[in-house]
Order: sequence, then C-alpha cells, then structure tokens
Amino acid sequence: MRGAPRRRNSRDRGRRDARPAARPEIIVRRPLRNGRLLAWLVLQQAEHCDLFLQDLMADCDSECEMSSAERALAVDLSYGVMKRRRTLDHLIASRLQRPRSQTEPELWQILRLGTLQLLVGRVPAHAAVHTSVELCRELGQDRWTGFVNGILRNIHRLFSEEEATGPSSTTLPISAGRWIRLNEPLLTDPLQNRAEWFGQCFSLPSFLAERWAARFSIDDLVRLGFAASDAPVSSLRVNLLRTTREEVLQLLQGASLKAEPGHLPCSIRLQRTIRPDQIPGFSEGLWSIQDEAAMSAAILLNPQPGERILDLCAAPGGKTAHLAELSGDQAEIFACDISERRLAMIGSTTGRLQLRSVSTQLISADGTDIPPGPFDAILIDVPCSNTGVLGRRPEARWRADEESLEELIRIQTRLLLQAVERVRPGGRIVYSTCSMEPEENEGVVRSVMSVLKDWSVSSPQQHLPGQPADGACQILLTRNS
Repeated sequence: MRGAPRRRNSRDRGRRDARPAARPEIIVRRPLRNGRLLAWLVLQQAEHCDLFLQDLMADCDSECEMSSAERALAVDLSYGVMKRRRTLDHLIASRLQRPRSQTEPELWQILRLGTLQLLVGRVPAHAAVHTSVELCRELGQDRWTGFVNGILRNIHRLFSEEEATGPSSTTLPISAGRWIRLNEPLLTDPLQNRAEWFGQCFSLPSFLAERWAARFSIDDLVRLGFAASDAPVSSLRVNLLRTTREEVLQLLQGASLKAEPGHLPCSIRLQRTIRPDQIPGFSEGLWSIQDEAAMSAAILLNPQPGERILDLCAAPGGKTAHLAELSGDQAEIFACDISERRLAMIGSTTGRLQLRSVSTQLISADGTDIPPGPFDAILIDVPCSNTGVLGRRPEARWRADEESLEELIRIQTRLLLQAVERVRPGGRIVYSTCSMEPEENEGVVRSVMSVLKDWSVSSPQQHLPGQPADGACQILLTRNS
C-alpha cells in the first residue's frame, strides 16, 4: 500500500529515525463544507479503491453542504493532485530529511495538496500554506501543523520569479504552455535521459514515459504532457435533428457563455467547463457533451437510414446517440453493454435527445449473447488503456502497466473477432479506442485481419491529445461483397 510504513530490518534496530510513524485516528466531520477537505477525502479514498474521482465525488455529494465555488475547488484540487502526483512527490521528497515511509499517508496527502497550490499559483503562497495548516486542524491533527508549515515554505523557496521557457532540469510546467523555474536542478536533464525527465516533469509512470519517449520528439512530448496535465476542452455535439449549430450558439451567447464553432459541422467548443444542466438546451435535447475526437468515430462509420447497426460497447451512450442522429433516427440500432446500470444511461441519453431508433441489450462479459446479426455496420469502441484522455481521466495513468495492457489487448481482440462474425458482406466496422498505444490500435486490427480474408482496412484515423481534442484512434474495416 502506497505510503505504508516500511518493515524494520536488523540495521534499523535502535535507530530512532527508522521507527514507523504512528497512524493517526482521523474523523472527518459531516456535513462537509470545505472544498480542500473534500479533495483530501476523495484522494484518500482513491488510494484504496478502483473508483474514478468523479464517482467518489458523486458519492460524497450527499454529505456536502458547500457552495458551488467550494465544490469546484475540490474538483480542481483532487484532479490536480491525481494528475501531478509523481511531480508533487518528487518536490516534497526533496525537502524531507527522512524517508517518505516515516510520514503518514494522510499527512502526505495534505503536503500534496499544498504543493499543488504553490506550483500552479492560483492562490498566493501564504494562502496555500495557511489553508494546508488549517486542513491539519480540520482533521484534528494539530501536531502536523509545524511540519506542514515548514515543508511547504521550503518548497515555495524552490520556485524562482525568473521566467522560464521550456524543458530543462530546472523548469516545471504549470499550464497552457507556461513554465516555472526552480532554484535547484531537481529534475533529470532531458538531454541525458528523456524518459526519466518526462515522467518527473509531467507526472507519468515510467511505463508510459518510456514508451512515449521512444516514439516522440521532445517537442511532441511537451505537447502531450501539457494535454495530459491541463483541464480538457469541453465540446458540445449539436443534435442536428432538432436544431442547428447557429441556433445553439445564439442560446449560449444569450446565457453569457463563451463558445465558438468547433472543427466539425456539429461541434461547438466551450471556453470553460460548466455543468450540463446549467447550459441552455440540455433538457430539450438540443445537444450532448462529447469530445470532437469521439464524434469522429460515428462519422467514420457513416450510418445510413434503414441499416441494422450494432454498437457493441455502447455505454454511456454518446456514440450511440450520434449514430442515431447521423442516420436521421431511421436506422435500427442495437446498443449493448455488460453493465445494467450503465445501460440505463443510454436510455436516459436517447430519451432526452428524443431518439427512437435505439434499443438496448444487456450482454454477458464473454459476449456469448451478443445479437447475432447480420449487421450492415458495427461500432466497437473497446475498453482500453485511456492513454489518449489522461487529462480527462487522470487515474488512468497510474493503472497502466504491461500486465494490464496485455489483458486489454486480449479483450479487444476477442471483441473484434466477435464483431467480424456479425457483419454482412459489403458491411463495415469501425474499431475505436481512446488509446495512443499502437498495440491496442493497429496491432489488434492487424492480428485479427491476419487470419481473415475478404476484408479491406483503411489507414488509422489517429488523434493526438490536445491537437485539438482528446487522443483517440479509429480504423475502418470493410468486408468485401
């Protein structure tokens, strides 16, 4: 378990500084009214479960009595720590005179939150230190206050006022292409070890940092690193069956929401993230929240009225609804998923958008009860490593390793094989991921196609994170007549 006290060995005997720190008893008072406390709580919970931060936040909402500003602060802090965890830990460890194992995990989380605020500079340094000290008291741990105050002040002294412009052993990224200069060379020199520098600087595990450093230049790595660290762009997909993009833009303007036309005819890019139910036109089904890279999957499949279409991994239903919209709500669309709860989300989405061409079906994890077909078209948006959407799903970076990647490839290969069995001659499949890993994209398709005949494969439609949307890959496969 991360942060747990290490076991003592014979060399530790009699050494006071090797003694594990006592674990505090921490009682978090309810209801929650402090955004920093909520961020600390969900980050602590995330250390011990596989749930996403957004799910943990939702679970805590019933225990909260805080303003929307405090709730937004909790989201910013928890996502920021999750994204920058390796960098924050590196900074904190550089100021410690003792091994990390002798610092309670609960205390370490407070140091992460304080260091994040010092790094991104959204509040004055004295406020970042003061609120971190107050968080100790909020948790009933007054004995931590002096330690937190000292460590955070020392970390603040690392940050120079001098402007920084790019990668080095003394610069750290802030956001949107901005860098901060350090007064000490705490990072690996990028010219000496690009992968180690990239992982430290942009907070990626060595597994991903080494893979990407072997494929991309320094300039590309910087762009990918900022995309994985910054808040993602929010986009709307206009329901062109019910309105036009111009009409939705006028609605947004009337609500004083800044937006602009996106790169696709149906897309609108928002200037800031906002809750969907606070955007005009939501309940009327005039649009959906969807990234432009995700929109490209249904567009590539090009669904037509009258076709039988299978969406094999459909939940939560954004791509399913897009298929219905593109086909004029005149196709016969079967949306399948292995989760009954997530399958219900598809019905909610299509109901709000007033789409009638979609039916849902719960299937087993092994896929033995997938509708038999034949289908004119299949969209298969497979479970993947999510390495193209690390800015949106920050937890995914810490779950990526060789074993999980191999397991995903096995699942992806099975799903694609099950899909090709259900396509009529002349039909087509779009194989889609939000991964940047070649093994999950071209590798899976190449493996399946190597044992099949009578199929044509198009070049991958590869989207890199931040250029301009999420990272994704879509490949069109066509069965010859």
